[in-house]
Amino acid sequence: MTKQMQREHLVCLLLQPPAQQATSNSLVQFDMLFSSTPFWNEPQLSHWQDIQLLVPSSSSTSNKKRARFADADGCDKDDHANTMSAKQLLRVDQGQFCSLIGLGADWRLCLSIQEGELLHCFEPLKQIVEHTPGISLAKILSNYYLTARMKLVLAYIIAYSVWQYYDSDWMKTKWTSETIQFMRESNTSGEKGKLFTWKPYLSVHSNDEDPQCYEYHKAAGIVHAYPRIRALGIMLVEIGVGFPLHEDEKQAQPLAARVNSELFKAFNYAKDEKRWKDFDYPDYMSAVRHCLEPDTFDQAPYVEESSTREWKEALKQRRNILYDKVVFPLEDLLQGTKWMDDFTKIAPLDMPSKVTAIQEPTVVPEYPEERRVLNPKKKRTKNERCASEWLLRLKGFNRELAQVAPAVGLKDPSRRVRIAVLDTGYDDNAPFFFLPDVEGRLKGWKDWIDGSDQPRDLHGHGTHLVSLVLKCAPDADIYVARIAESPNKLLDSSKNVAKAISWASREWEADIISMSFGFADEQPCISDAIREAVYERKDSILFFAAASNYGANDREMFPARHDSVISIRGTNANGDFEDFNPPKSQDEVAVFGTLGLDVPSAWANSDYDEYKSGTSIATAIAAGIAGSLLGYISSHPPEKPFYNVKYRAWTRRGMLVIFRVLSSNTLKAGYLYLTTWDLIGTSEDVRWAKLGGALSEL
Repeated sequence: MTKQMQREHLVCLLLQPPAQQATSNSLVQFDMLFSSTPFWNEPQLSHWQDIQLLVPSSSSTSNKKRARFADADGCDKDDHANTMSAKQLLRVDQGQFCSLIGLGADWRLCLSIQEGELLHCFEPLKQIVEHTPGISLAKILSNYYLTARMKLVLAYIIAYSVWQYYDSDWMKTKWTSETIQFMRESNTSGEKGKLFTWKPYLSVHSNDEDPQCYEYHKAAGIVHAYPRIRALGIMLVEIGVGFPLHEDEKQAQPLAARVNSELFKAFNYAKDEKRWKDFDYPDYMSAVRHCLEPDTFDQAPYVEESSTREWKEALKQRRNILYDKVVFPLEDLLQGTKWMDDFTKIAPLDMPSKVTAIQEPTVVPEYPEERRVLNPKKKRTKNERCASEWLLRLKGFNRELAQVAPAVGLKDPSRRVRIAVLDTGYDDNAPFFFLPDVEGRLKGWKDWIDGSDQPRDLHGHGTHLVSLVLKCAPDADIYVARIAESPNKLLDSSKNVAKAISWASREWEADIISMSFGFADEQPCISDAIREAVYERKDSILFFAAASNYGANDREMFPARHDSVISIRGTNANGDFEDFNPPKSQDEVAVFGTLGLDVPSAWANSDYDEYKSGTSIATAIAAGIAGSLLGYISSHPPEKPFYNVKYRAWTRRGMLVIFRVLSSNTLKAGYLYLTTWDLIGTSEDVRWAKLGGALSEL
């Protein structure tokens, strides 16, 4: 679409994900805001005119597969066209358009091009936009904390829009964190100043065109010759790290030096792990790299002497590369996190009443104290980085299971897996528990200390464990029993543990009970509770417990050494068993260990993740892995092989045989390192044969 007018009005194009856009083979819809007067003519914006424009499509829609946002408006463009045709459409005569947008009618101006004529009608507003200038993405990032979900949805919408408009006139202007803007909205309840991070606009002047923004710009000395994908990469970095990469001081430099400086700065920030913290998603980082690397389009380079047909074919290939290397990984990541569901319900950002109160920072901004979620440590240790990467890899495995399940005929389980965590409780005010995919999964709470109806944790140990289980078993429901104020008071809590075991088995009907603690001596009441639960549940209940943190100085603790419990030891991210583990007893053929060194997760009374070590941490992770596997196993319908033996996975013998086929041998004989890595990237038949086959041999 060509944006030509005799005077320079400010135009803001709403950028939308694919499923928010009405679909039609014959029409293209643009939702825009126009300044009612030329921006150079008045110092202040007087009015935004809301405009919907329908134009005939000039080319067929790309056949690329696109994710669909679950709550997006599913109406069709033909519906819009039919609605408009049912109204009395009036022709817009030459010179009349500026008069229409200057009316200030507080109605939506609907335009349609039919048989070469521009027609119009008015409809009620679908949104109430405040008549103030937009607020740039740079200012939003400088002053406000965006959650991971906000960042990812926003990044995808912008990346998709760059791909969508890649060869259109909309790309002949700058796409930066200054030109991507957000409009303050009001609602019928009188609330004002609401900004939605999932509603970005591209702000341009009507006659704006910048040669430096053409699809290819190879000035002398410029390293990256494709400005559009380069600019997208810089914005993705800015969104990821949470602040703009200012280059104002570089304006006096030669063009090549300035462009290269911006690129290298983005590269450096992309490589700086401490800038990314809890947003270092591999798919996101891959999309960033492909935007910033100069050779991304080498398979279909721009050739200046090519014919029109050759140029169009190469342009089509470059656009396909952009989709495959950048847009699709972000789309895939959103699908895996399930953050595409109900994305329009993401809460707005509350802005100050005066936009002028927002100032550009000269240094990396600090978020308001109540909104910080990142650990202020300047640099993570190698073990901490490796543990974070390990958890991301496990997250990728769970995402893979969720993605392939529908395609291979797996069904949603009729009952979600239930995991009970017995510990010091949890602090539901920790930021982690406000994540949208967490809140609804905490299904039960029982306080055996104070009888409190509200979750609490005066220590932090339980908060860390509960959040870990939630991460490792993303489709399980979690139940929490508070059985001690702190780990040091466990010696006096054996009766609470016994009551919690019975409650978790009978009332919550838990599939897994996780106990990240231990006693030097056997506690008869706990032994009785375990035996009763196993008997009542006909062996179909799993108990996990921490082995010990005292190394060879002490034997394996109770209840880890109980014959109905799976004992767990701790390893580093490479599978090496740590020296805090107890020795394997002579009658044990094998023992299992998983990640338990410098593991990050939530903590009570803290906005930051804490890094903790020990067999208690490994126990929570092992319980989470078991929960994830049970969910996968339960999704297999009767027509699948091994259906008649899958119930065995709920027994101790069944889970141990599964752990054996998944675990790797280590340098210590009989010490097995538990991961799910062998199940990643394999076909469904191979994956299920490995697990189902193991269960069938019992």
